[in-house]
Amino acid sequence: MRLLPNELLEAIVYWMSPADALSFGATCKQCNKITYEPLLWRRHCIETWRYWDNHHEIKEKMASAPAQIRWRELYNERSLKDKNATMIFNSLLLTQQYRMQRMEKIAGMGYDIKDLMLRMYNDTPDDAEDVLARRYHAKAILGQLHRETALEKWTRLVKQQMVSLEEVLGAYDLFVLTGRRGDLSDISREFDRIAECVRMEDPEWEDRSVREKAHHVARWLRARELVGNPSEQDYHALRNNFISIALFDDVHTSLPLQSVAIYCAVARRLGINARPSNYPAHVHAVIAAPPDKTLDGKTRTPQSDEQPETMHMDPWRSAVEVPREPLATRLTQLGAPIDQHDHFLGPTSTLEVTLRTGRNIMNSVQEARDRQRGISQSSLVPDVEAAWYSMLWSMMILGDGHNPATAVQRRKQCLPYLIEHHQSHFPEDLGLIEKVVLPMFEGEREHHIIMHLITTARKADDNKKAPSPRDTLTSNVKYRIGQQFTHQRYGYKGFIIGWDMQCTAEDRWIHQMRVDDLPKGRQQPFYNVV
Repeated sequence: MRLLPNELLEAIVYWMSPADALSFGATCKQCNKITYEPLLWRRHCIETWRYWDNHHEIKEKMASAPAQIRWRELYNERSLKDKNATMIFNSLLLTQQYRMQRMEKIAGMGYDIKDLMLRMYNDTPDDAEDVLARRYHAKAILGQLHRETALEKWTRLVKQQMVSLEEVLGAYDLFVLTGRRGDLSDISREFDRIAECVRMEDPEWEDRSVREKAHHVARWLRARELVGNPSEQDYHALRNNFISIALFDDVHTSLPLQSVAIYCAVARRLGINARPSNYPAHVHAVIAAPPDKTLDGKTRTPQSDEQPETMHMDPWRSAVEVPREPLATRLTQLGAPIDQHDHFLGPTSTLEVTLRTGRNIMNSVQEARDRQRGISQSSLVPDVEAAWYSMLWSMMILGDGHNPATAVQRRKQCLPYLIEHHQSHFPEDLGLIEKVVLPMFEGEREHHIIMHLITTARKADDNKKAPSPRDTLTSNVKYRIGQQFTHQRYGYKGFIIGWDMQCTAEDRWIHQMRVDDLPKGRQQPFYNVV
């Protein structure tokens, strides 16, 4: 080994796994020195983990000289965190006691555990004894992680802290994300890639005017069908409300608002001042020229009260500029006073666009439920209940966006629906209810109600689950857990995972499913099935 030069040893170690590199370093002083090479551990860090918690500032570390960063220590830190999270994860599979507490502890490790949970979800072999439990709980923890990130972005928006339009709109995507690409970092990287492609394909890009650049971006996006929707019948489809689906799915369809958000995100990365408008029913992009130039690149001397020149684009429909006159005429036809035209034609706030997205999701979910009545919601993409949950959380955090005095009342109206949905579909979010919702109602009657719900759920999590053996009282429960069946009327196949002595569903579901019209009504066994 001593006869080999360091350069060759470094090349050999570069292709070793981290474990092999450590073993190699234990052979002699020369090899040990080689295994401390920063470039080696930088490579292992980047190839082993895709997602990093914000406190690592990984982008800044990547831009720094390798010798300035302690990459080996960083690798050891992440490896130890994965090891601890794996131990907690394995323990929560063994017993229901403290399960919620353990899930929260793992999710509390932040984005550093996302790669691990994705491996649990995607790579657990089908023949593993606990494959279903591993996938289920890994997915649940990923959901916790994503939703907490989404709430943090909306909270920053309310507090008027730095947050981008694609982050607060992408926060809705985090609720329906199920392991595929679509995280905020994925969205940001894709916009960076698109902007670089637009710039590189035009050698004269830097010399073009703002108007020319605005047209070129729209043409580029439309040519690749990243904006718009060729099927007007699916205009209100739920999938059209999510930026990540428009970017990464094979069929790139979206609502005008999401198309404009995609356009603006790419345009801003190319130095174009583009923002969504507040136009009713159909969002446009408002492009502003620099203060000292026109849209066509001519120099001008602005007056102190003069606004920059602006133009409108509708990338959802075309790559051609939309004149202001027909837009103003349409506003008049809609009954908007002339003194409000500037408000509707000018750029709107990020908060208003986020609230508008929530309202669109609410309408799309209601339409999806009407269309898919009788079909399993779990077969729909994106998941209807997760999308509805995102809308409820946005209403809870953002309020109505304008009047703080009415925000409390709006939150009180939203609270029962949020709590009901949390308990029915996302019970693992108890920590979010405790951390985010509870402080909103300090001093209010609702505070005591929420506190009681949290205390009850924590107590149930701390206690061992008592077994429920069959006895004479359950003799009329005909079927057993684990039995497979084929439904006589609808023909679908399934198996039983639980049962109740009588119908314990909410009244709305009972009326919707006409339970009281059955021969024995609610007073008969009801089965939980997959």
